[in-house]
Amino acid sequence: MEPLEPFYHPGFTALACLSLILMLIFVYSKKKFAGFLSWFLFGVAWLFNVPHFLAIEDYYNTFIMFAAFVVFTWMSIAVLKTDRIQVFVDTAAFSTLAIAVYFLFAFTPLKYYLISAVAKQSAFIGRLFGFNMVAVGRNIYLDGKHVTLVLACTGIQSIALFTGATLGVKADVKRRIKAFMVSVPVIYFLNLLRDAFVCASYAESWFGENSFYIAHNVISKILATIALFLIAYAVFKILPELEELIWSLMDEMLKTLRN
Repeated sequence: MEPLEPFYHPGFTALACLSLILMLIFVYSKKKFAGFLSWFLFGVAWLFNVPHFLAIEDYYNTFIMFAAFVVFTWMSIAVLKTDRIQVFVDTAAFSTLAIAVYFLFAFTPLKYYLISAVAKQSAFIGRLFGFNMVAVGRNIYLDGKHVTLVLACTGIQSIALFTGATLGVKADVKRRIKAFMVSVPVIYFLNLLRDAFVCASYAESWFGENSFYIAHNVISKILATIALFLIAYAVFKILPELEELIWSLMDEMLKTLRN
């Protein structure tokens, strides 16, 4: 049993990487056109994945791809219309760091090292709770069944987001490091607990024949959402600059609808 490996069309990868370069240019030049082009191309990049999800009748991810296109295109237009360019420059700064961290693991051999490390550590936690879990590569075995971990099982999306948000925002170094420590390591550890829980639930059929689905897609996602909300709240308390930046960005984007 395994969750689905994230799918990325080669066109998405190429255009997203180009967008990352343009974001860096925007951060250092503060030129509106560079900002517009970076966010617009990043939005278009997500559309490359739509045919795949339509072909496998995954309408949820199809919606997510279209939603990403709309949001990032909206941001690109807001960049051209804003009179507060620094808001978008600061947003691009932490977004660039977050995207770079994610790409570092998503599209390099580090992906396999991370997955393998998470499998071993999750199995270790499982053994601490009395389950005879054994990790081999990216597989965790228990009671004759196994779960195969994929990149999403490492929590790298949330880790990359909070790395960018905490270390990329303008604030003094001590508070940025503190915000990083109450978010990224906590997310990593909670994710290990989640993986161990899913493996035990599936192997021992805690929730019947749909144990994997219930543990992975229902219980874990609900708990993860609650945990991320609490972590974000803690980060905002430490870095009010980040909260102010997000509200300012939303306000600038909404202005494009009012004008």
